[in-house]
Amino acid sequence: MTTTGPTQHFIESQRLRLSYWAWGERSRPPLILLHGKRDHARSWDALAAELAGEWHVAAADLRGHGDSQWAIGSHYAFADYIADLVALIEALGAPASLVGHSGGGLVATLTAGLYPGHVRRVVAIEGTGAHLQRLPRAGPDAMRDWVDHTRGLENRPGRILSTVRAAADRMRRGNPRLSPGRAQELAAHAVRPAEGGYRWKFDPWVDSSNPVELRPEEAPPIWARVGCPVLLLVGEEAAERGVQSPGDARYFPDARAVVVADAGHWVHHDQPAAVLEAIRRFADGDL
Repeated sequence: MTTTGPTQHFIESQRLRLSYWAWGERSRPPLILLHGKRDHARSWDALAAELAGEWHVAAADLRGHGDSQWAIGSHYAFADYIADLVALIEALGAPASLVGHSGGGLVATLTAGLYPGHVRRVVAIEGTGAHLQRLPRAGPDAMRDWVDHTRGLENRPGRILSTVRAAADRMRRGNPRLSPGRAQELAAHAVRPAEGGYRWKFDPWVDSSNPVELRPEEAPPIWARVGCPVLLLVGEEAAERGVQSPGDARYFPDARAVVVADAGHWVHHDQPAAVLEAIRRFADGDL
């Protein structure tokens, strides 16, 4: 079922004004969609429109992304994203169901473990181990590396794109499965006008993090506290490369994993019909 929309709304979290886009009647159960790093809420448009007949769908622009405010002082740690998500859930009415892609999937699963009463169920699309493997450990070298990296961000020039089509072409280089039309739709919401052309909406500082972040071995104890059903959707190509593993389902008390054929990291763009079917079957208890 399709619906009109979306409408834009804002909440405040940690003194930041955060944007989200909503589809469907407010009286329906809340379903929150969370994008990954350098993405934006409108990346979910097609999926959200289909789900709005069953849920009140809210696609969040994470801090530093889309139309949400940029954080000052490089606060883009997972704990910050979790705090923002808890604020959004409480604004919409807990418990909420969560669907997250990539880093957004990790935020969703961690939130479900830390605030189990806030979450009804979780679908994580390519949202477990790959991000944890890249997070730094604490110690003198890691602290020095963090300071040097963060100071380097101060002098990073903002990238100018000549046209929206150039942004779409950049997206297609990252995911060749995107059609030119679909890439153009995504790019239109991913950039804003700037002198000389366009800039990406995301804050370049989203590449920063706190000097001490969640370590790979620290996530499973949080996941063990998740009290709701969890569905992991893994792209076939990612599973073959060992980037994401359906075996991560073992870390959750009640989880199942589905490997989606002919899909890479952007499973919901590569195989939208399969993702939509999986979400609905999972919600109905058939998966």
